Amino acid sequence: MKKFTLKRRYLIQNPKEVVKRILTTFPFYKKNLQQLFIENHPDASERLAVLGTRFHSLGEMEDFEEDLKSFLCADVSGDKRYKSRYLSLFGLPQTYDFSLYDVYKKCDKIGIKPFEFAFASGMSTHKVLKVLLYREMQFLEYDVALLLEDHAKAPKNIAKRAENIGYLLKISTVIFDEVMREKMLKILAPLLSQDRVRLLSFVQSRAYATMLLDMRFFLREQSGFYLLKKSEMPLLFFVKKYLKKEEFRIAKRLKKALY
Repeated sequence: MKKFTLKRRYLIQNPKEVVKRILTTFPFYKKNLQQLFIENHPDASERLAVLGTRFHSLGEMEDFEEDLKSFLCADVSGDKRYKSRYLSLFGLPQTYDFSLYDVYKKCDKIGIKPFEFAFASGMSTHKVLKVLLYREMQFLEYDVALLLEDHAKAPKNIAKRAENIGYLLKISTVIFDEVMREKMLKILAPLLSQDRVRLLSFVQSRAYATMLLDMRFFLREQSGFYLLKKSEMPLLFFVKKYLKKEEFRIAKRLKKALY
């Protein structure tokens, strides 16, 4: 009869103290320990690590969790970012994951002043694409305001922003919902025209106002309704698989940041 085996991975704090506690106070758990991942680079957190364990009964696992609960931050068994391969490639998610809304706030604060995002290989692809879309939308709205003030370069700048937004939507076929993407691409089409009269008519239309509202909702939507299965793909995997032969300026920028 096959033995019952229950594997668990835990995010733990103070890993050295955890190991010491197990060896001195709970030595009978030593047999349950399989792996301990601690990052080994200057930016790594000394307080966090991932502990891989194996139990032969549910009761044994529950006792372990109870005895060491003060050190266990979370059961991360179901999160592939904490699997050995991902940890060896990208390190702990705490070193590269980010809050979309914190980045949005930073973008709002700096306005149209130029700044470079620091991309990391393990970052969620959908988060990175959303941040890039958010930034392009900021510039688009700024250029539309200049158009309304009769700025000479506004039509050309608007076309560039629309092209960038369209490109981000086109490369995200495995990341974002197809219906949403196609709808946005269709609405963006008039912005590619550099005809001032046509642009003025469009940016003062209900269609443009609706597009802005739809994009804002999409970028801030939290339920994951518009996300596809591969949306959490690490940025490095996405760039290598889907942007390998791409030469558009945004693709070049991402490849340069990661390679």
